[in-house]
Amino acid sequence: MHVLEDSAIFATLENVKGNTSGRRQRRAIMRNSFYIFICVLFFAAIYFLHGIIGDLDDSEGQIKVPGGTLRSSSGGSALIEFKVANLNGEPDTHGSFTMKTRPDWSKLGAERVVALTNDGFWDDCRFFRVLNNFMAQWGINGSPEKNKKWKKSIADEGVKQSNKRGTVSFAMAGPGTRSHQLFINYKNNKYLDEQGFAPIGEIVEGMDVVDRLYSGYGEGAPSGKGPNQGKIQMQGNKYLKENFPKLTYIVSAEVK
Repeated sequence: MHVLEDSAIFATLENVKGNTSGRRQRRAIMRNSFYIFICVLFFAAIYFLHGIIGDLDDSEGQIKVPGGTLRSSSGGSALIEFKVANLNGEPDTHGSFTMKTRPDWSKLGAERVVALTNDGFWDDCRFFRVLNNFMAQWGINGSPEKNKKWKKSIADEGVKQSNKRGTVSFAMAGPGTRSHQLFINYKNNKYLDEQGFAPIGEIVEGMDVVDRLYSGYGEGAPSGKGPNQGKIQMQGNKYLKENFPKLTYIVSAEVK
């Protein structure tokens, strides 16, 4: 009896030792697994952080545009060169001017202008509303289909820069209507700031060429005898060439 009891006690002690050893092993495995998890998490965090820094480096001096990214060398701005013809309404006269987009003034506006340029939207566009000592307006494409493509407006962003001479803003029919028409200010038109016209860029070269855009037709209909915007939208350049042949037009525009 005592022998059996002693044997049972001995067996129990052995089981206890075995269980203790098993617990220690499990604890060691759990501890090691935890250390491994921390190490994996640490290296994953470093890899992720490295990727973010790399993206920031890559995105410096770039503008995000629909369908891709445009690299620029001036802190996110883009330089767009416009080659124009029919200056002062005279055939075979040519010139060029350069616009610098300013995303810090209007991010969405700058992106839209670059996107329009990349799509060739400005090619053969007429400066259909040029008013001396005020502004020069353009941005209705000769193809009605092209205008429909870019009809969707971009959101307003507030006015961060005044409409000074040489600044470029979107023409609007009211809040939330910036789409594809632009104008260049000939003088300081500060009162336009209060109306929500937000400059998105500025002419940095060739303002003397802008001053030679043909202005002889004056204000458009119905208030004047100049080009009717509705007819331009519907009939395109056919209407303008037949009725307003002296208008200055854009030969080409490209991001430099």
